[in-house]
Amino acid sequence: MGLLRRFFGRDGGDGEPTVMPWDEGPSILEFIRSHVVPGEPGVSDDGYHLPDEERVNAGSPIRWAAGAMDGVATHHMGTGQDDRVVKATVKLVDAYARQPTALNKAAVYRHVIAEQVVSIIDPVIEALINARGLNHERLYELAHSFVTEATDREPVKFGIALLGLFQQPANAELFLTLGRHDEFTLFCAVALTNSSENPEEALWTLARNVTGWGRIHVVERLAQTTNPAIQRWLVREGFRNSVMDEYLAATCARAGKLRGELSQGDADRELLSAAGAILEALIAGGPAEGIDDYEDARPVMEMYLDYMTSSAESLGDFLHVASVRSFLGEGQSEWENRYSAGWTADCRDRLRAQCGAILGRAEWMERTQAQLGSADEVEFHNANRVAKQLGIDTWNIHWRRLQEQPLDVGRWYEVMAGCDESRIAQATQFAETNLDLQKIATGPGDAPGIGPGFEHHMCLDFVLQELGRFPGHGARLIAAGLQSPVVRNRGGALTALANWPRETWPGELETLLKDAVVHEPDDALRDRMRETLESADEPS
Repeated sequence: MGLLRRFFGRDGGDGEPTVMPWDEGPSILEFIRSHVVPGEPGVSDDGYHLPDEERVNAGSPIRWAAGAMDGVATHHMGTGQDDRVVKATVKLVDAYARQPTALNKAAVYRHVIAEQVVSIIDPVIEALINARGLNHERLYELAHSFVTEATDREPVKFGIALLGLFQQPANAELFLTLGRHDEFTLFCAVALTNSSENPEEALWTLARNVTGWGRIHVVERLAQTTNPAIQRWLVREGFRNSVMDEYLAATCARAGKLRGELSQGDADRELLSAAGAILEALIAGGPAEGIDDYEDARPVMEMYLDYMTSSAESLGDFLHVASVRSFLGEGQSEWENRYSAGWTADCRDRLRAQCGAILGRAEWMERTQAQLGSADEVEFHNANRVAKQLGIDTWNIHWRRLQEQPLDVGRWYEVMAGCDESRIAQATQFAETNLDLQKIATGPGDAPGIGPGFEHHMCLDFVLQELGRFPGHGARLIAAGLQSPVVRNRGGALTALANWPRETWPGELETLLKDAVVHEPDDALRDRMRETLESADEPS
């Protein structure tokens, strides 16, 4: 019998329901434990689809990746604070602590489900810590039961946050297990910091067992480490994650002492590959600190290119050096501030020359051609990126790959991007044959157009975005796009058609567009449709 049932039973009484929300499926903890793969980080692929997934995503066109909603909230939006919600939460918890009935527990449970815990947890915890007369034993029971028996994610997060306050090392196993799932890593990292006998080691263990948003959250909490082993891991592996390396590149360059590592004069292959990846991520910039925020950018870049002069060997090396060259070649306006920050024109010119010498070697062509035949997707992706920089025509390779997997969105992108007048008819015929246009053209709507069931719609996106360059080609594809339930398809079809000279429009497309104006549910797109028709009617 579970903890909740031992405390409260299931008989109801006093008007209490006979079935509580935590009785309606397997607990989150039980589910995650059943999907742990020994020796592998995180959980199995099926383990990322939590038992409450359908309820959480009901009616929403967007499916968030594990931990992404909380990650975006904490990194880009601020968690905010609704005093009304905080007070209501504390009041419900206090009511349970005073009278620990199943009904009061269910009230807390359902209230927490209705809120995004990450947005209220800090002020709630502060209020609970300062609350006078709060029964801490009952609070612990509430937290432990939510962590071990809740079937919904938000009560689990709430329970983890509360349980971490009690600083019980015995609970570390719970946090390390739940923390394997990126949805809970942030909360488990905080709980481990508060309760573990060796917080840094516990966080490091957790960091190595997650790859997505969870790793971002944990590595950020290791940024002040003085442990040489952790520092070494941070700069070689810790920055890598499945969201964007840019989030952690600067953090790990500093925490892992990248400049000091490179200055030893005997950098190993693992460090060189990592240094190049960190520089590329910093140069890309984006959601976190970029190359101009990293105070050691110049010496690290200098040392890295000195190593690459004799050690560049992989296509990954080529791409990293190419990103450095691109940075060095940016416009004068970007460089004025850099000169003020310690860069010099002579240094910039010298590094650009080094990049040119490294990238100009004849062997890159042969290595790229060899890896373009690789069955390994990562190797092929790198080879494809290098091929573009070397001017290698890879269209026939992408065409072959598309024929092998005609519903692979990325392969459609490459084929269509590389099309010219001699290839477009072949590509559009293949699209008309392999994309289910009848399935696509079911009428306008507001469908999200991503995920399972929308494979044909997503492939059509990449076909439509190039058809504007080829008037008269792919009319059936544009017609299907105009009648798609996905706004993105309809917009892409309209853009393609608007780029065609009026005299190349098949009559049926004009008829379809006029009909689409009448039925289009999206105001902005409907206005664009009207403008396209009106401009087409104007004399040239």
